[in-house]
Amino acid sequence: MDGRHIGWAAGVVLATLGAASGAAAIEPPKVFGRIYLDYVGQDVDRETGLDFDADDRRVRTARIGAEGKLSSKWSYKGELSMTDDSPPQWEDILIEYRPVASTAITAGNFKSLGLENVTSSRYSTFLEKGPYTDALDIGRVLGVRVKTGGPDWTLAATVVADSVNASDPVQVAEGDASMTGVAVRGTWAPVNTAKTKVHLGAWGRVRERQDGRAFTYRTRNNTNFGNRYTSTGAIGDGDTMVGLEGLVIRDRFSLQGEWARAEVDRVTGGNEDFSTWYVAAAWYLTGEMRVLEAKKGELGRTKVLRPVTEGGGGAWELAARYDTLDLTGISAAPRTAGEYSAWTLGANWHLTSHMRVMANYTASKNDNPAVGADVDADTWQFRFQYDF
Repeated sequence: MDGRHIGWAAGVVLATLGAASGAAAIEPPKVFGRIYLDYVGQDVDRETGLDFDADDRRVRTARIGAEGKLSSKWSYKGELSMTDDSPPQWEDILIEYRPVASTAITAGNFKSLGLENVTSSRYSTFLEKGPYTDALDIGRVLGVRVKTGGPDWTLAATVVADSVNASDPVQVAEGDASMTGVAVRGTWAPVNTAKTKVHLGAWGRVRERQDGRAFTYRTRNNTNFGNRYTSTGAIGDGDTMVGLEGLVIRDRFSLQGEWARAEVDRVTGGNEDFSTWYVAAAWYLTGEMRVLEAKKGELGRTKVLRPVTEGGGGAWELAARYDTLDLTGISAAPRTAGEYSAWTLGANWHLTSHMRVMANYTASKNDNPAVGADVDADTWQFRFQYDF
């Protein structure tokens, strides 16, 4: 089953159940949304060529969505996103069926791999995800997933296709088909007490591009602003990836990291591999504690102990992060298939549990194989964030 068929099937289910919900006078949906207002500035230092500074003030994202239940077993969610520099796009759009409380069958557009990736950006420590999510291309895609679990573990298998926002595949005489693949993820919290949380996870994915565009492996400088200076170009006919996740929360302190390795089947034949990983630490000065939702395998919303709306000073959080992406194992690739590394320092002021001000500084290096192709970038990012 290719991506168009998965999307068509999910659409039919959504339409059918939507009509049924109207006929059955199901309770009104819950409306939710978020807005991120950003300033970003970047100082780019090229080994050869002109250095430059750039900045922008923008709506990073403005989302509106609705979710609800059609019955005790059926639920739905739909979310639309708008930004200053791209047309409106679907985020989560899905229908879910729970035959029993511990098992869910989900069809639609959603995220399924990686701890930082599946955790909502509303709860992320840093403004943007790093090369781990960017280079591996593990964002939202169309899929059908079966997920089960208990209080401290999860196990999920997903048939995946292209994102619902992706362009149509290239048409050829014998037909056309978009990307297809299979992904699995498992998580376990061996320690899950009031003051200490430990999360362990592993995942794998196999996919083929079919008649879609060849896969590209690349990253920006821990931001979605500006150019990409480390990239393989469009080389992948298919790939196989494995990833590991780890998180320790001890009261107000947390340490989080992920590692992944990808083997790429090249369009020109043969296969090569690359790796990426990050490690991040965070500390709440005001005594808050990050929330691990072990039964979901993801992080949740931090509860601010003294919100400003109740006369308090809010929550203050300091964080540091190191990222790396090594594409040097990709031979005969563009001159920019090199090694990326970055340090990020962050400070967050949570005014309430739903509103915060964030600041990040990232010093990144793009060490590329071609003479004169190295690029260093210093990036400052600030955000006002609110969700409801």
